[in-house]
Amino acid sequence: MAGYSKIYCIGGEGGFMGSNGINLIEFQILVGDGDRQWLEVRYFNKRIRPMGRVRSIIAKGPESHYPDALIDACLAFFPEYFASCPSLTQVVDALGNASRIDFDFDGEPSG
Repeated sequence: MAGYSKIYCIGGEGGFMGSNGINLIEFQILVGDGDRQWLEVRYFNKRIRPMGRVRSIIAKGPESHYPDALIDACLAFFPEYFASCPSLTQVVDALGNASRIDFDFDGEPSG
């Protein structure tokens, strides 16, 4: 049986120097567990768009590959934040119309 084990909230600092925790959650990354671990996105800010059509990422392996899996998810789900990265355009082009990225296939991403 599959289900979610973690939710990561991405947003800005709340209150004075972040004293209120996250204020205005932009999106959430949900971690699902089943026969393989996956990460998927739930947007609250409708202006944020993923790379192409990517809605989920299959992690390289369970738990042991954090924070890499979270960084991969942030890149895939909020590429605009990383717009200054010189290789981002190549990654977006390589993904094409893929709706998921699978890092569990020999450690190399596949769509």
